[in-house]
This record gives sequence, structure tokens and C-alpha cells, in this order.
Amino acid sequence: MELLPARTPFALRLLLAVASGGIYALAYPPVGWRWLVLPGVLGLLIALQGQRGSKALAIGFLHGLAVFAVGLSWLYELFAVWAFFLWVVLAVFPSMFAHFQGLASQRGVKGWHFAAFTAANWGSWEYIRSELFWLKFPWLSVGSAIGPNGWLPWIGVYGVGALVVFGTALISLRHWKGGGASFALVLGACLVVSRHAEPRDDDPATVKLGGIQGEEGTLQDLLAATRTLLPEGLHYVVWPEYAVPYDIRANVKEWNLVQQLCRDRDITLTFGTQRHEAGGEVWRNIALTVDPSGARGEHNKVHPVHFFNDGVAGTTALPIETRHGKVGTPVCFDCDYEGVVRHMTAAGAEMFVVPVMDAKRWTARQHDQHAELMRIRACENGRWMFVCTTSGVSQVIDPSGMVHGRLGAMVEGVLTGSMRRESGLTFYTRLGWLTPWLVLGTAIASWILLLWPKRRDKAEEGVPA
Repeated sequence: MELLPARTPFALRLLLAVASGGIYALAYPPVGWRWLVLPGVLGLLIALQGQRGSKALAIGFLHGLAVFAVGLSWLYELFAVWAFFLWVVLAVFPSMFAHFQGLASQRGVKGWHFAAFTAANWGSWEYIRSELFWLKFPWLSVGSAIGPNGWLPWIGVYGVGALVVFGTALISLRHWKGGGASFALVLGACLVVSRHAEPRDDDPATVKLGGIQGEEGTLQDLLAATRTLLPEGLHYVVWPEYAVPYDIRANVKEWNLVQQLCRDRDITLTFGTQRHEAGGEVWRNIALTVDPSGARGEHNKVHPVHFFNDGVAGTTALPIETRHGKVGTPVCFDCDYEGVVRHMTAAGAEMFVVPVMDAKRWTARQHDQHAELMRIRACENGRWMFVCTTSGVSQVIDPSGMVHGRLGAMVEGVLTGSMRRESGLTFYTRLGWLTPWLVLGTAIASWILLLWPKRRDKAEEGVPA
């Protein structure tokens, strides 16, 4: 049974689509009322009931436009009026979701089958938008609104999103028990997540770290801040992405200063810099790791930021061998997507340090939303993560996605904390990452069946049997 009467004016359905999109956006920072994602999705499903064709497309599009214009309003600070076109492109994905919802309804898909199709349909368009489309954009997914939970190490953020939408779809069909059971599974998974104990100083797997959060400092400022960094006995220091926005190894004097710092303080240092090739015509955005013996290795950013001159994309995601075990050093945007951290973990990364550049002019809203994605990656792969940014949010995150230390947006300062090397692999790292692919395969098969011309009774067409 439908929750919205069939004769409801189309204008009211459009209004519901827009309102539910705005509600959906409030599930994310700066408001961050996570469970508003449920009425946000539910409102869209109710508005779509009984609608198909251009009407379904319009409902889905307006819902998506409200989600991204409200939730990603900070894009205006980056692109001015061009941000509107980005919101329009992103709104195409919920519009396509709505189109296939209409086809499924038209074909008579009902009950549990319709709820399962809804979950696969939503999960697939969300995954395409986030990971497969040229303009990959993983922000504002349903699973990221839910946050760290017990399902992430099993089915990942996209699997969690599909599970939540499945329960919401059952509620929209008045299958109260089934929807309640689905939500109970998600709520239970949130409640079972617990903060890891602080790593003990006497544990040989413990590593003490410090990070410098600052956007406008010079190399001399970073060197001075690191020399005065407290507490004593730090093993590892992290500077942000673009801390040294040129090829430091091409400047012998400055490169020697960095190496001397590591020798004097007996630390391992990871920081953002560049590597130039082909006479400087080609450059790469890298996280360089150094210790008293010299350079230990580098990671070339795999996912440069769209529309920015962010260097040539890297093609590998491997940890760095250090005195403190194997350390993953993804750069900023690499952690927005599920693959880089997972590949590094599978290759033996025992913990992560992440240099990040989130500019002040992008606003605290952007910083706080971005910080949530780091927590998702830590929880999916069961690893400690130390994030050091230019203007926030720097964090110490445990393998359950819980924050042990935080330096907020728009401030300068230092963050210190301890992490523990981990070696076990979550199910997600091993096989669970295939969940969105299974969902996508199911959806594609369903889409093909829905688009296939429906067979009609020959007698109805007047064709002799």
C-alpha cells in the first residue's frame, strides 16, 4: 500500500521531493543529525509512488538538486556560479534512480521484491556517482551519514547505504516489521562500535605521533615547530599536503635541513611535497617519508582533485617500509575513495598517516564533511589513522572509526597522539569490497529486464495465433 494517495497533486510531490532533499542534506556536517538521512530517503520514495517517465525524472532531479545545493553549498566558494552546474550534474544520479523506480512500479514489481530492487537501484547509482563516473564524487552517501558502525568492516560504506535504503523502502510500502528489523540491524551495528583503548606506552606496537596544522607557514616555520613539538619521545611527525609546494629534493640546502631535523630528533617524517620530471614539465603530488637514514619512500597521489592543477595521477597504492612498520601514506583525496586505503592495507599497511590540504577559503563545512570520510576508511579496513591537514580537521582515528584526538577547522596548532600497528585484515579488505559490485550487477540485470520490451498477448494485438 502507498503512503501517499494516488490523486495527490504533482506539485505537492515536487514539494516533498525538494523538502526531503533538504532534510537529507542536514544529516551531514555542519548540522550532522545523522538519522535525518532516513526521512530524507523516505520522502523521495513516497513522492515517487505511482510516478513514472518524465514525472519520476523530475521528482528525482529536484530531490538531488536540493541535496547537493544544500549539502555542498561550500562548492560556491570554489567555483562561484559554476557550482550550480556541478549540482545539476550530481542531481542526474537520483534522477536516474527515480526513472528506474518508475519502470519497476509500472512493471508491477511489488512488496519485498520492490524493496530489494530499490536498494540495488539506489546503491548502484550511488556507487557509480562515487567511484565509477568520470566526475567521481563520494560525498553525501547514505552510508557516510550513518558513520562508523559494525557493518563497515564487512560490507563497506556502499553496502551500508543499500541496507539502510532497503529498510526505508519497506517502510514506504508499510512493511513495518521488515523495515523495523532492517533498521534494528543498522542501529545495533552502530551501538556495538566501541572506542579502542589508548595504545600503551610499553606496547612495542605503539607509535607516538605529532602533526603540524597550518596553511601559511614556510619550511622554516615547520622545522621550528617540529623542533619544539611536545611531548618528548615522539616517533613520527606529519606535515600537511603541500607543506613544501615544490620539489624539495631539487633544493639541496632545504633537503639537507629536513634530513638533519630527522637525525637531530630521531624521528620519521611524512609530508606533502612534489617530484618534478621531464625538466620540470611534469610534476607529481607526493607524500614523502624521511627518517635519519634518508628518504624511505613516497606515495604519488592517485586521485588528483578535479578541476585543479594537482599533479599527474599515481597508479600504485603501496605502504612505505619504516622503522615503525609498514605505513600507508595516502594523500588527501585518496581517502575519499575506498580503493587506495584498502589496497595499502591488503599490501601490509599496519597504520596510516595522511597529509591533507583543505584550504581555509573552502569553509569549515567542507572540512568537517571531509573529516567524516577518513573515519569511514579507518573503520572499513580496521587501521589507526593520523590525519594532518592545513586548516583542519586533523584527527587521530582508531580502527573502529572513533576519534581519539582532534584539532578543529580554521585553527593553527599541533596535534599529538598514539597509534598502534595492526596486522589483521577485515572481511571488507579481503572480500567485502565486492559488495557494491554485486549490488551493481544485480541492478544492471534488473535495468535490462525493465527496459526490455514487455511481451504482449498476441490476441490483444490482433495477431492470429
